[in-house]
Amino acid sequence: MIGISSLMFFIATLHLAINAYRMVEGYVDHALILGDAVAYMDNLRSWHYILKDTLYATQENLGSAAAIYRCWVLWCHDWRVILFPSVLLIVNIIAGYMVCGLYSTVSPTNNIFDPRLTTWIKIFFPLTVALNIITTSLMSYRIWYTHRQSSLYSRGNSQLMSVMRILVESATLQLLIEILLLALYSSDINAQYIVIESIASVVGITFNALTIRIKLQSMSARGSDSSLNGTHAQTIGRMPTRRIQVNISRDEETEDNLSTFSK
Repeated sequence: MIGISSLMFFIATLHLAINAYRMVEGYVDHALILGDAVAYMDNLRSWHYILKDTLYATQENLGSAAAIYRCWVLWCHDWRVILFPSVLLIVNIIAGYMVCGLYSTVSPTNNIFDPRLTTWIKIFFPLTVALNIITTSLMSYRIWYTHRQSSLYSRGNSQLMSVMRILVESATLQLLIEILLLALYSSDINAQYIVIESIASVVGITFNALTIRIKLQSMSARGSDSSLNGTHAQTIGRMPTRRIQVNISRDEETEDNLSTFSK
């Protein structure tokens, strides 16, 4: 998970840097040239346009692959469960990179709604939505089923439902953005450019937020259980301390000085 998280962070950062480069080049260096910034940024054959969309496709497919891997782990390494999502992922990889490869063949005056591109794009966008729904549903069902079975034998509070809620909440953000992108592109609305440039970051945020929130939930649960059981070890920095017994002796003398008690 650390390796995937680091790779997603690198891809999202590079994608953001390329978009910043395009903004500066388009609105500063090409602002007064024929066609101005719009023609510069709409040129599908430029290296930066191809690279940024390749990074976007890679980030989407990497997020889907990580979700499928999590399903595989939760379902006790049962390959039958992830067979259908894996086939969808392979098709999605082909569709995503086909679009990036076709960019170099279209006319510089054409835009993203070129008929040669729309076929593959309308395969890629729905499949990303389908993969998100399928993997999230598989993981959520497995967690819920395990919670239901374990609750029959456990007296304590299970943390599985909290994990399932975190899973659904984190996946919902990415799912909503992908559905919005699909709707805008299918309607030939240029606002899809705003959404598509944010998805590379959203996928990374979703993956890392899920990992971090579940880890924090687990640490909080362990801390609460230890405190309730009286086994919480007090520490100073990194040095554990032990409880010690202190005996206090006290002398008391009565007012009439008749006797002294030693305790």
